[in-house]
Amino acid sequence: MIPELGHILVIITFVISIMQCFYWLCNLRYTNIDVVRVLQKGSLINFLFIFLSFFILTYSFITSDFSLLIVSNNSHTLKPLIYKISGVWGNHEGSLLLWVLILSAFTFFVSFKDSINSKLLASIIGVQTIILSLFLAFILFTSNPFERVDELPLDGRGLNPLLQDPGLALHPPMLYIGYVGLSVSFSFAVAALITGEINKDWARQMRPWIAIAWSALTIGIALGSWWAYYELGWGGWWFWDPVENASFMPWLVATALLHCVSILEKKLIFINWTILLSILAFSFSLLGTFIVRSGLLTSVHAFASDPSRGVFILIILGISIGVPLILYTIKSSSFNEEKSNFDIFSKESAILVNNLFLTTATLTVLIGTLYPLFLDAINGNKVSIGPAYYNATFAPIMAPVVFLMAIAPFLNWKKYTDKNFIKKMIFLSAVTFLGGTLLYLIEEKSIFALICGSLSIWLFTGVITDLISKIREAKVKLQNIKQIFFFISKINLGIHVAHIGVAIFLAGVTGEQFYKSEYNVIKKVGDIINIGTKSLKFDKIENIDGPNYNSLMATFTLYENNKFISKLRPEKRFYTNQKSQTTEAAILSDFWGDTYLVLGEGDNKTGWSLRIYSNPLVSWIWAGAFFMAVGGILSVTQKSSRFRNV
Repeated sequence: MIPELGHILVIITFVISIMQCFYWLCNLRYTNIDVVRVLQKGSLINFLFIFLSFFILTYSFITSDFSLLIVSNNSHTLKPLIYKISGVWGNHEGSLLLWVLILSAFTFFVSFKDSINSKLLASIIGVQTIILSLFLAFILFTSNPFERVDELPLDGRGLNPLLQDPGLALHPPMLYIGYVGLSVSFSFAVAALITGEINKDWARQMRPWIAIAWSALTIGIALGSWWAYYELGWGGWWFWDPVENASFMPWLVATALLHCVSILEKKLIFINWTILLSILAFSFSLLGTFIVRSGLLTSVHAFASDPSRGVFILIILGISIGVPLILYTIKSSSFNEEKSNFDIFSKESAILVNNLFLTTATLTVLIGTLYPLFLDAINGNKVSIGPAYYNATFAPIMAPVVFLMAIAPFLNWKKYTDKNFIKKMIFLSAVTFLGGTLLYLIEEKSIFALICGSLSIWLFTGVITDLISKIREAKVKLQNIKQIFFFISKINLGIHVAHIGVAIFLAGVTGEQFYKSEYNVIKKVGDIINIGTKSLKFDKIENIDGPNYNSLMATFTLYENNKFISKLRPEKRFYTNQKSQTTEAAILSDFWGDTYLVLGEGDNKTGWSLRIYSNPLVSWIWAGAFFMAVGGILSVTQKSSRFRNV
């Protein structure tokens, strides 16, 4: 009876959200505070009901209620608790309910922002509720998470073994917060098109929501990359898989949007560009949802195989993109921007050019993602577009973005007036040249390795130089805590932290892509493998029983210069219930890189196949992503007062 209650709550929420939409539309021309209060109460009820419904589904997983189809297909009595809980969203139906829960939460939180004027706020809630209604309809008509089974199984089938990992327990929720968070900026944009309420305060109110979504999306993508790195056993962190691209495209557009809205918050320019990016960012989130759930792909990420679900998502995508773009076409000429003539050497120009590069880069990823799918749909030909395409198209487009990121802080608004600009550029060039020369002397590599490494040095030096320059200009005494806090509140420290994160990320990419080593060997117990200054002794191999799997575990001792470093234990896990296996790489990480060991096939007589990778600076990739996300969160707390003296 309890699962039926969860289903009833979803139905009630759907009815309430439909009534809410009609109420908003009927009062669109006569919106006042009373209308807003009704919409706020509706948002609260929607959030509470969806939360209770999601809690009931989670409880069903924890208690192994196999009378529910979703539980019997994605859980097992022997599964650890954390994977019972993550099994809630490790499938199509449950992940959609999580999506709707996050959407209702964002709608609830934004609806009580009384600092937004009533007319605009009512439209924001209304647009959010329309999106909620569409996804609730999707759940009720095609993806019911509370569907019962005809015959009660003794034990469940269990969750896909690849998803039984802490990284995957965290990755989807963070990714969904990013995806769904972009709906708020989308609703701000559509509400502005409906009401005409666009000003600096509109941009100021919208910016934190973009920053939250962008930061969550950054963490979500990084967690997925980290999981693929240590779980799949191929030693890489990014494969340009269509599902990876589906999350990367809205991140690129959201990055452009975050910079654009920061300008609009200061000066009433780039209004149309900001609105268009807001629509596109959420549209790419919906496109990613369509790719994953349409049945176009066969992947660990791809939950749906029912074509009707793909059609439903396509309808949602068409409504969510088509209607706002029609509104944009009608209303875009009616917005009055400030007359602002800015020099080619100005912050505005640098950010605008970077936005163009970012959107172009998004287009290249979109083409590489959709072209194989379209070709397959038209004539059945299977083609794969891999790293070679993206290295030839995406990387050259992003290089100028990084170059300009370091220069932009040295530029002023409107006109080039910084007398020290040339000196700063000479300093940056000198440090970058020395750093690039050092990279070349350490180990001669391709020109691409030097470019990538030099861009990292260029950006890091630029950010630090700008911070030091601002500290000197403000005459901050580092021993005075009060002055430091005042200084931090005055400048946008979040941007500096995020840009440092990009520099660290690029350093990690340089090390992992261009300086890594790979060894493929067949060894028996007792053998020693030499890896540069390190060596691995193959100690033993044994069978280990896990909570819901059997493991073949090898033990190695790692030495460096004949000094003991650590034990490494790669595994091959066999899940009897799902009749499948996974590879568990053994990874030893330190500041400078990873020693990565994978156990392959073999036996004690002929030896065991081993793959060993030495991946310099690979952990810097995820450290850089962490700094980027922290920078985004810091920018949420940044007050627009920083523009008073600009």
